[in-house]
Amino acid sequence: MKKLAILLIGVLLVTVSCKKKLDRPDLVEFPETNVWTVGQILDTLVLGTFQFDKEWHKDAIVKGYVIADETGGNIYRTFYLRGTDGRCIAVYRKGSGDGGSEDFNVKVGDYIGYKLYGSIISEYSRLPQIQVQEYDPNKLIVIYERGCEDKVSPVSTTIEDITAGKHLCDLVKLSDVQFEEYEGLTYADGQSNTNRNLVSCDGGAVIVRTSGYANFAAEPLPEGKGTLASIVSLYNTTWQLLIRNTTDVHLNGQRCGEGGDLMELPYNQSFASQFGTYTTYNVLGDQTWIIDFQTAKMTGKVNNDYFANEDWLISSPIDMTGDHVKVTINYLARYFTSFSTELNLMVSEDYEYGEDPTNYTWNSIDVAWENVGDWNTFLTSETVLDEYIGKHITLAVKYVSQSGSCGTIEIKSIKVENGVPTPPAQTIFSETFASSQGNFQIVDVELGGLTYVWAHAADYSCMKASAFNQHAYDAESWLVSPAIDLSPYNSAKLQFEHVYRYGNDHEEEMTLWITTNYTGDVTTTQWSRLLIPVYSSGSNWTFVNSGEIDLSAYTSGEVTIAFKYTSTTAGAATWEVKNVIITE
Repeated sequence: MKKLAILLIGVLLVTVSCKKKLDRPDLVEFPETNVWTVGQILDTLVLGTFQFDKEWHKDAIVKGYVIADETGGNIYRTFYLRGTDGRCIAVYRKGSGDGGSEDFNVKVGDYIGYKLYGSIISEYSRLPQIQVQEYDPNKLIVIYERGCEDKVSPVSTTIEDITAGKHLCDLVKLSDVQFEEYEGLTYADGQSNTNRNLVSCDGGAVIVRTSGYANFAAEPLPEGKGTLASIVSLYNTTWQLLIRNTTDVHLNGQRCGEGGDLMELPYNQSFASQFGTYTTYNVLGDQTWIIDFQTAKMTGKVNNDYFANEDWLISSPIDMTGDHVKVTINYLARYFTSFSTELNLMVSEDYEYGEDPTNYTWNSIDVAWENVGDWNTFLTSETVLDEYIGKHITLAVKYVSQSGSCGTIEIKSIKVENGVPTPPAQTIFSETFASSQGNFQIVDVELGGLTYVWAHAADYSCMKASAFNQHAYDAESWLVSPAIDLSPYNSAKLQFEHVYRYGNDHEEEMTLWITTNYTGDVTTTQWSRLLIPVYSSGSNWTFVNSGEIDLSAYTSGEVTIAFKYTSTTAGAATWEVKNVIITE
């Protein structure tokens, strides 16, 4: 039995405007008393599956344009509707085994009305659809016009926007894409539903899913780069593209991502699924650069062992044309002890792509690398490259580790483009708690029999609060900053790193406060609460960044900030805080 391979058919759209055609004489029109938009139908899913009652909703209809039908075999029992409000949904009919029979009598480009009589609105593995309950689905359809080419054209977009959920069920068009692998491959293997990886030149990736019953299933995959139109589908958490027919596929240009060609600006390489136009070179050690967690990752650590390595991540040659050029690296770094010897951005003017980099001349470029405290916080570093304007250069990230210790680097993307780096934000106040509590004061309101709650934790370079000692205690303790003058600044933002475990209600037990008039007594001071955007998971000891907290409303003078910890005998959390920073 054919499986539901949700979508797509290729139909040559008529190059004329819509033409009136009443497709079913017995349904010249539907009542206009209860017209729904596709958006209103989708909104019913907020509360789960919804069924249009045959009595209460007998006149309910939805209007829209057919953007994909069953022709071509890659869509089974389904057509896709783009509503007059621009939102889209799948319309699915029953098969003979489920009490249905006729195929949908609609084609791409039809402007139709669909009567929602008895239909069920549901999600099939998270794909929103109208499930037709009638034996003959065409009794519920009237075709007002055909050939509405201007209403069914694909929306130009990117893989990133697709996987961000911006085009579900819609017809889209991608440019500068190609199949990651193609040699000896067809769209589908036999009569099986088959996934093929489609990649963009900047490293984005998404699945193209083809039914084994599609009339183009046995055709070879195109080997070039170009444009592809398709329907955006979803299966649970996996985004998929469904090709209507090969007339929507134009992949016959020169492939990207094979490296070595001279790259023009802007030159952006994402490492979400491949190294793309970058290559790697292993000089020393068994570990190498890999694609992992949608990044280019390098580490010398294997389990609990550390190994000596030297490995390079190397770009294609770059044409440095423009008045100003900068390189932007989106990365995560952990456990490096000396960036100057362990991680370097290198530039060469004589490197030959694919060769051993140690045989060529390289210059190190200053990059403000930073370690982070968790595996989720990616940083962005911008560096000027103006001294190489007018030249052809190669960029490389050089990684070095020792047998005694090593860092881990994960790079999401590297972009070289015209422009100047954004000036770094001016630091107004900073306290790391690396060696002490600094100028912060601990103010205990209630200890409940304990001798302290807040204390400096030297082993973890942080301030730590806990009211648990054999059992939980009632406690309230504040960690209060010195006065911080914000008056010279028009805006300010606060960030810090923290982690918590245990407790009953972390958002009420571990809170952040600010005042413009600290009296020296936390109980008599008028405080305003600042919401902390990000807390840790509570399941491990991994520090997370709090997220940016806007202090611009307090730049008229001095402020004092405080971390307030509370607990009860029913439960006492542990809260650790470090790297407090306020920037302009």
